[in-house]
Amino acid sequence: MGVTQSLESVAKLALEVTKGGLPLGPGALSVNDDGIVEIRRPPPASRHHFRLDGLLFHVSVTPDADRTLFQIWAEIGYLPYSIEAPEKRQTLFTLLRATSHLRKARFVVDEKQKILVLGQRELPGHMTLTDLMYEAVQFLQEARPYLRVFGQYL
Repeated sequence: MGVTQSLESVAKLALEVTKGGLPLGPGALSVNDDGIVEIRRPPPASRHHFRLDGLLFHVSVTPDADRTLFQIWAEIGYLPYSIEAPEKRQTLFTLLRATSHLRKARFVVDEKQKILVLGQRELPGHMTLTDLMYEAVQFLQEARPYLRVFGQYL
């Protein structure tokens, strides 16, 4: 590869980066067999939303070369302060402890005292629509009875 070709490759790369607004980081560039610099763009995650029982659920499907990351979550509500409703708060903590055995759904409290339900699964290969529905239904079947009980106290 001559100097002229190298400069052309760098110019082409710079143009692509500025057009696409791509951040360049480790592993973002590769050189093919012909000596041409290429940008590796990770496939974008698809995002979906749906409402069930008054809650907005978010779903993210992130494909990779040989696997797919499926994530689902919803905000349930806020824990009341101890001074406002100590009995409700204690009951909610008891409910949170009761969910610790769940395999598909995790109930957590963030730093702002918001209760969230989360699910994440890494699947081999690419996810089909049937796989997406299956994973969402499995998560909801496990979480929904607890969501109804939480709803009584929030």
